[in-house]
Amino acid sequence: MSAVTLKSLHAYLLLLENSSELKRRLPNAFNPRTLKEGLDEMSALIGVDAVVFKDPQTLAAMIGAPRFVIIWGEPSVTDHVARVFDGSRLLLTGFVSAAIFDKVAGGQPGASPQRGGAPGAPSAGSARPNRESSADLAPAEAEREVALEDLKPLLSGNLTLTCRLFRGLFEHMLGFMSPSVALQGNASLVAELTGGRDQSRSFLSTALFILGAELDPDHLMAFMMQQGLVGLPIFEHMLQNRDYCGAFYTFRRLERAFMGPPAAEEAQLRGRFDQFNAQLGGKPCLARIFEANEPDKLQMDAHLAATDLLEAMALTPWWISLKEAVSIDSSYSIRSAVTIARHFERFARGQAPKDQVNQEIADHLLAFARQFSPDTQPAEPRQR
Repeated sequence: MSAVTLKSLHAYLLLLENSSELKRRLPNAFNPRTLKEGLDEMSALIGVDAVVFKDPQTLAAMIGAPRFVIIWGEPSVTDHVARVFDGSRLLLTGFVSAAIFDKVAGGQPGASPQRGGAPGAPSAGSARPNRESSADLAPAEAEREVALEDLKPLLSGNLTLTCRLFRGLFEHMLGFMSPSVALQGNASLVAELTGGRDQSRSFLSTALFILGAELDPDHLMAFMMQQGLVGLPIFEHMLQNRDYCGAFYTFRRLERAFMGPPAAEEAQLRGRFDQFNAQLGGKPCLARIFEANEPDKLQMDAHLAATDLLEAMALTPWWISLKEAVSIDSSYSIRSAVTIARHFERFARGQAPKDQVNQEIADHLLAFARQFSPDTQPAEPRQR
């Protein structure tokens, strides 16, 4: 892993902006996998015991807790989530390593011998200098000359990082992909992911953010700024035209028929916020969550969905504004969740159509990113 740099990682991830190459990495024939089969193949992809992938905590890290249920020890999801999961697995496998299809899919034809990660290609840790002798290179310069062949050096055995990367891809697909596209096969999946350079670039930004934080967190944001992968244009394409209601509120609404005592429910929700803020360097916050003393199930579902949304957004470069906000006042994360929950609630009560609510949530998240951009903060002393 020492030979993998932000520069080589970025060069490799540019694959996400090349829909023809990404499509070429996928198998010619795609037979849908069940959730269990998909989890087994992902375990082979990164060399982790398949039993680990069936663990509820692992699955929650990959697709979010409200999107699955355990029945007699086996995870179960809706048809739509299963299709999005399988499409995400297929695309992840394609850009982790083209050659992996020969191993995981049982020698399925269609892999190109010229692709990165093909049999016989140098590993990611081997230097490939353009000069005649690598001995003439200084160590730092030699490291810059290394070309990343695949993502296996980063992901092999690293369950946490794999789950984060998969979650980023899954949330992107679930938010932007219509249910009809999920039925149309791998070509449509690639077209949907890379349906425009702007959208594929927003996912490139997220993938680099997730993987780069593992490599070189101290220099990651400066590098991403140099590459134009952080900023309002990226945030616009990441946030706009996304189905937040379908991807977040709907799953919470269908998660359970009844809720527990309101005081206990609110305590659990506040515990989630305190843990979330702690991960961002913030402190526990006593800001009011519910306007009513006893929220009903619809309100609770809306607030849980809003919290799920913020946690998913923390996997993207939007995180920099969230972290900045929490460093000023821990209540900002709760206030944002309450704002988003109100929009979900209006949708749930039939007071606003889905498209309008989705747009209002996107506008809120974009305004949040603008207000708490680290370099545009007002000069007055911060409250901590």
